[in-house]
This record gives sequence, structure tokens and C-alpha cells, in this order.
Amino acid sequence: MAERLAYVFSCPSSRGTVCRHRATPDDQDRSYTFYAAKIIAPSREYAENIPWNGIQDWSGVGGLTPRRRTAARETRRLLLLTASVIVVFAANVAGLFSGISTVLPHLFYLPIVLGAYWYPRRGVPFSLGLALGYLVISVPFISGEAGLLVQAIARAVVFVAIGAVISLLSIQLREREERYRGIFDNSEAGTFIIATEADGEHIEEVNYVGASLFGSTTDKLKGEPINRFFDDPAIWESLKSDIDLRGAVYGFETTLRRTDGGTVHALLSAGRLHGGGIVLTLVDITALKNAKETLRRTNAKLNMLGRLTHRDLAAAVSQLLGQITQGMRQFDDPAFHHYLEDLEESARLVQRRVEIARDYQDLGLRPADWQPLQEVIRRATSCLLIPPGVSIRSWVERLEVFADPMLDRVFSNLIENAIQHGKTVSSVVITYQILDDGLAIYVEDDGVGVPEENKERIFEYGFGSGGGLGLFLTKEILAITNMTIRETGTPGEGARFVIHVPPDGYRIT
Repeated sequence: MAERLAYVFSCPSSRGTVCRHRATPDDQDRSYTFYAAKIIAPSREYAENIPWNGIQDWSGVGGLTPRRRTAARETRRLLLLTASVIVVFAANVAGLFSGISTVLPHLFYLPIVLGAYWYPRRGVPFSLGLALGYLVISVPFISGEAGLLVQAIARAVVFVAIGAVISLLSIQLREREERYRGIFDNSEAGTFIIATEADGEHIEEVNYVGASLFGSTTDKLKGEPINRFFDDPAIWESLKSDIDLRGAVYGFETTLRRTDGGTVHALLSAGRLHGGGIVLTLVDITALKNAKETLRRTNAKLNMLGRLTHRDLAAAVSQLLGQITQGMRQFDDPAFHHYLEDLEESARLVQRRVEIARDYQDLGLRPADWQPLQEVIRRATSCLLIPPGVSIRSWVERLEVFADPMLDRVFSNLIENAIQHGKTVSSVVITYQILDDGLAIYVEDDGVGVPEENKERIFEYGFGSGGGLGLFLTKEILAITNMTIRETGTPGEGARFVIHVPPDGYRIT
């Protein structure tokens, strides 16, 4: 098929941006918006010889139809405005000949209002012209009466003032309309105006992104019932109830049905408009959902591989420890015994590292969620062997924190650390305090405390005789949801661990 002209269009392939496109008759079913009469041509001669009348005759391009509609609307307005001016002047002239000079001048308000509203930039000159015209036809009939002359001049001034006020208001109205129209058309979210009618809710307006989300065009979607695009129509009824109850709905995740039968995952927000309509915004999160699902499957496979590796490595270390024990029984050489003891210590260190890898297998695998802290602590202490002389008290009722599901390991590690290294510990107390920058959770004991030089190092990987299993893992679990931990106790008086929770990471129920 022969190529035709090169124009500047907004086409679907460019998501609303101006792009170069060589239009052919095959493009008649595509949606374009004609931006400007500017040609992208290889030379000036080529551009000057383009048959512009061919553009007007080719109505298949969707962008030309709105232009014609605009021209037709302007023609109708000019005809109506001209007719109203002629009728008003004719009626006033007839009235003046009949001695009626009080009522008929009010007819001038009609063309003044229409002209100032439709053409606000020309509203004042137009009103001034009508006022002068009124004076021209009125003055000859006044016959030197000063009172009537003052009335005529006052009316003319009022005509100009009304035209000026309406022009100003119309300009402000159009500026706001253009501003919101620009936001509506150029938003990266699919935006819909839903009209409420007797037979249900229908799409009144939709922007390009919204139409693309449903796999259709803006013109085809207008008038369509909105509930047909929900995978479950009952969801729309539920959303309407929530909107009527709360006035708006934000961040609702749902599945939508496209016109081609496919599905799309979207994040929905909606609110009630004055007049009963609903504004609806949709953000396509299909790619994000697919990426999350892919990441979940990948993590599951890595987790399975980690479990297999951990099992094989643990079995190998256990076999090695068994052989070391057997060797120490068979040989009496003290030097060889010392060598085997060093080898056993290294093997047990590897064993502890394997335990760390086992603990990390599930870290971050499940999404973070709100967790009641009192229940988390109860679950953590139920798995510990607490000596009879040690009491665990927690005062965190009604407090919930947004954390990784392994939050119970944090408190089991802290309590276990206090029991093992506090030496003289008899009490562990857990409390919280609301701060200006969030919330602090305190885990305090009455043991020997932590030396000043080790307050930072205790959270490092591999620090201490335990191989860094507890506190390093504690810090990493908290960091998943932007929580931090530090030790602020006084050596000799007890340890005091402070967990800082960001402002959006806690709530009191």
C-alpha cells in the first residue's frame, strides 16, 4: 500500500507524546490526536508541496474529527451571537420608536454574557462595542433630557462592567479547566469519571492510560458500565459501599478484565464527586505482581537448595566430629590430642556457621506484617530454657509492630543472651516508650552488662565465643523493616538494648 503524508501525531506507540508517523490508509482504524499543522519532511520543497486539502478529506484519522467538531461549534456560536446582537438592536430601536426605553435595554445582557463567556479575551471590547452602539441608537431619542442621558450612560457603563466581570470569571474558569484537563490527560494513572445513572454506573470520561489499561480507546469506553471490567462484579458494589461510607477508597488491589479477555492487576483509588459521580484512578501493577511471583518462586527454590546444602553439610560436620572423637580414643599422644582438639573446635565453629545459614533460610522469605508484641514475646520465651531464678516480664500490651515474621527470634536471642552472658541476671524487663521520631522498645536486665569497648562489636558477625549467632542475626532481622538496635546499658549494672521503630512501623490497638 502506498505511503501518504508525514504528520506530527500523538499515537498509541508513544503513549501520548509527539512522534513521527508516515500515515497510510491501513492506519484508519488507529487512534491519533492531531497536535499541530507541522510537517516532518526531508526538505522545504517537500513540505510546501504537501496537499493540505488531502488532510481534511481523510477523515479516517481520528485526530481530525475533533478539529472539525471544534470548527462547527465555533460557527454555531458566532451565528447565535450575531443573531442575538441583531435581535437586541432591532428590538431596542423598535422600542425607542414606540417610547419604550426602560425594559428593552436589559436584552443587551444576553449577547454580553454569551460573548464574554465564549470569548473572554475579547469580552471587554465586545461589551464596550455594544454599549457604544446602545448609546448611538438611544441619544437621538433623548431630546436633551439630562436624566435620560445619565440613565443611558449608566446602562452603558453597567454593560461594560458586566462584560469585564464575566470575562474575568470565564478566564479563571478556563485556566482551572485546562489545568485539571492537563492533569487528567497526562496522568500516568488510568483516570475515569464514572456517572451514576438509573441503570447503574457508566464511564463518562477516561484518559488515554485508562483506555490502554482496558485494551480499548477513549471513545469506545464512554458509556460502558464500569462493573463489566471487574473480574468479580460484586467487588464494584463493595467499593461503592465503602465510598459512600468513607467518602473515598485508597490503595485497593483488584483484578480487572480487559476488552480482549485478558486480565490486569491494578491498584485502585476512588472518591465521590459533587453531583454524585465518582472519580476512579487505576495503576497497573501487573508487572510488579509478576515480578513478585517470580521472586517468590526463585526464593523458594533457593530455600530448598539451602536446606539440602545445610543437611549435607551438617551430616558431613557430624561425621567429622565423630571421627575426631574416635581418633582421640585411639591415640594417647598429647601433641596429637592437642591437634585433634583444635580440629574439633574448628569443626564446631563450622557447625555454628551452618546453624546461622539455617536460620537465614527463612529470613525475608515471607512478607513483613503487623505483629502483637506481647504475643511475640510469649512465643519466644516458650521455646527457651529459663532458669528458675530468672523472671521475664513484658509490659507491651496493645503494641503492634510491622516486622519480619522472624521477630520472635529477636527477643529469644536477646533473652538468651542475657541469661548466658549476664552471669548475675535475675530479671529481664521489656517495655516501650513513644518518641518524637518513632518508638523505642527496651530490653533490660540486671546482669554484669556489656563493656564499653564491645557495645558496637557485639552486633558484628562472628564476635564472641558463640560465633555471632544471636545478636548479628537480631540486627539483620530488625533491619528488614528499618528498625535499629543498640546497647546503652551501664557496665556492672546490667545490659539495656534499645530497639528503635520508625513512626510508621508501630501502632497502638
